[in-house]
Amino acid sequence: MEYFEMDITEKEKDLYGDQLILLTGTLTEFLSCMEMLRRYRKAVTGRDPVSSCRARIKKADSMTEKLRRMGLEVCRENALQKVYDAAGVRIICPFVEDVYSMVDLIMEIPGVRLFQAKDYIASPKPNGYRSYHMIIHFPLRFMGEAGADNSLWLELQLRTIAMDCWASIEHGLKYKKDISNQEFMKKELKRCADEIASTDLSLSTIREMIRENQEGRDGDKCVY
Repeated sequence: MEYFEMDITEKEKDLYGDQLILLTGTLTEFLSCMEMLRRYRKAVTGRDPVSSCRARIKKADSMTEKLRRMGLEVCRENALQKVYDAAGVRIICPFVEDVYSMVDLIMEIPGVRLFQAKDYIASPKPNGYRSYHMIIHFPLRFMGEAGADNSLWLELQLRTIAMDCWASIEHGLKYKKDISNQEFMKKELKRCADEIASTDLSLSTIREMIRENQEGRDGDKCVY
């Protein structure tokens, strides 16, 4: 577990109530699964397919705003059953192929059920945003009776280091209304997003060339 944002205030306690412990448990158990998957992949391939993981419980103010925007009553049930990102994890990978590899591994976790997937890497948003989004039902194995559906919604975002850097900058600028030259910045961000995508592709190509070169020189499979 590398990073877990647990800045829980009275607002979150009021909104999520006794379900807050379940949200926390979901994130803790998922991060534990991720740690095992990473160790397994590193043992098999010699490298870690994940650079970092960041988990968080959605702040009450953000959840309230989202529920109102959706025309839903602000209540615990709607926050957990009608909105799917009360608990979220961002998974940062070195290479694009690592993103898709981790998607496959996550889907192999026993009990995980996919509700929705959006591939913004293959089909970026108009502003240049790239990431792989998943909403899954993640089982809480330590809760309830055997056979009961004790899963909660979990939102996952998987992206490369470069994609995450771009998204952080774009997110920081998006809500600053007093910045001049907004249109110019949007165009520049889109241009940067395209260049980052090209860089990710080039890095993957270089990695593959190194692997093939090592195989040819040593006669053994290079796992990098």
